[in-house]
Amino acid sequence: MAAEVLNLKPASSATVSYGDAFGSEDFKLLEVDEPILKELLQDGLTIKGGPDDEAVLCTSAATYAIKYVSTSNTVLLIPPSEKITNGNNDDGMGFTMAQVVATSSGHLELVETAPQLDNLKTLLNQRPYVEDLEGGQMQEDEPLEGLYSWDDLTTMVQASDRQLKEALKALNAVQIGDYWRVVDERFMQGLLEVIFLSAVQHDWDLKCLQEAAVVQALKDDCYSPQIVRHCLSCYGKKGSTLLNDCKTSHLWELDDTKVCLHYAKLLLHDSAKWKLEEFMKEWRRTTPAGMEPSIEMLRGEALVEKLGPESWLQLYSISSLPTKPADRFSALFKERAKWEWDDLEPYLRDMQTPGQSVEAMLLKYTRKTQPTASSAAIYTAR
Repeated sequence: MAAEVLNLKPASSATVSYGDAFGSEDFKLLEVDEPILKELLQDGLTIKGGPDDEAVLCTSAATYAIKYVSTSNTVLLIPPSEKITNGNNDDGMGFTMAQVVATSSGHLELVETAPQLDNLKTLLNQRPYVEDLEGGQMQEDEPLEGLYSWDDLTTMVQASDRQLKEALKALNAVQIGDYWRVVDERFMQGLLEVIFLSAVQHDWDLKCLQEAAVVQALKDDCYSPQIVRHCLSCYGKKGSTLLNDCKTSHLWELDDTKVCLHYAKLLLHDSAKWKLEEFMKEWRRTTPAGMEPSIEMLRGEALVEKLGPESWLQLYSISSLPTKPADRFSALFKERAKWEWDDLEPYLRDMQTPGQSVEAMLLKYTRKTQPTASSAAIYTAR
């Protein structure tokens, strides 16, 4: 019926009236582009949000804010149906009858937005993985409070499946059994220490670790293969594949920056504020031989502050900051009223808001001052 009204030919007419069911149903019109429409019809889309959240619509790869747009003209909603022809008009032309079931004075449109990932960190940190018993498998009588499966996370986190997978990878989360966990830093420290000791014992090259050999060696220390592989993926990068006796084994190269940063975080968690000179001395002492710590590795994880003749280092990790731009800048300016660009830049690297560059966010949320052409730019809250 709707198609017949939209495709009326010249010199033809249509009778439009309110149907018996008019007003009994509440319709919302949603405007989408062709790729989203195709996914909607094939796989479906998901609207996510709790009672206190602004609802978002998620495709398989992106997240969209839902905005209501008013229109000046009222839209008549006519359902698809068979054409109804009641004879001819006085001029002999056929006519169509159509019944309106509802009206609309606006529609919903989608605006791509950044995924809301703050609560993902909160959920995963409720119960970090702290021991490796029974090969990482859950005990039958173990309580499930604070544990979240993939289905739980897709329901509770306002992000597409692709964005959620990327966020879990960025947080170094691992699926153990049915549940996604982050591994406790102290546990990972112990595991790393065992890997380093085994490397010395077996004369392994830390730049070319054979996965199968590492897994086998650490079985004697009651570490499950899954957790060992996870540790290698967190602190190294996978190299080529080694074929030996018809068996394949991946090779791993431990990353100096990731390993050094791990030990730096442990020191900063023990004492949140250090004299820079003392910290660097202790950091070099605790870092495995052959790896050289650098203050540049701490960008985005710690801040250096000059107090008189001394420099002090304090923990301030980007992972602890909100993901929403307004909340991120608010938190930054609570920490410091004034920022130089070299200090501020590491805390903006992960800000990926569709359609809005870092430069645009700086204009929106900060004021830039530069007393002289040769002096460093200073950013303050707008």
